[in-house]
Amino acid sequence: MTPDRLIFVYNADNGFFNALMDSAHKVFSPATYACSLCKFTYGIAGMLLPWKNFLESLKIPVVFLHRNEYRRENPGADPALPVMLFEKRGQREVLLSAEEINAAGDLDGLIGLTRDRLAEISLRPEP
Repeated sequence: MTPDRLIFVYNADNGFFNALMDSAHKVFSPATYACSLCKFTYGIAGMLLPWKNFLESLKIPVVFLHRNEYRRENPGADPALPVMLFEKRGQREVLLSAEEINAAGDLDGLIGLTRDRLAEISLRPEP
């Protein structure tokens, strides 16, 4: 089964001020930064090239949502964040949980884990 799209939900709110504060937090106190998905995939200048290249190589549409955007679009849904979801025919499932993302350790670990999990779901029969 190939997902129709991947949804990445950051444990951070959108907006210029929030982005500025998040960038400062990552630089000055990375150990206490609450969004490992952001920490692993973004630098000061934006999305890291290895992550961008990996996502483009998947040939699956991706959506990026901040915590406040996700909650606004999905009232009542409250997964631990950050989270990676995949969507197939309008149904969403967790691809990687917050715990798994946090445990990845770094960008290479996150890419490997994402690749492995996508391979696992590709083996599922179509519903």
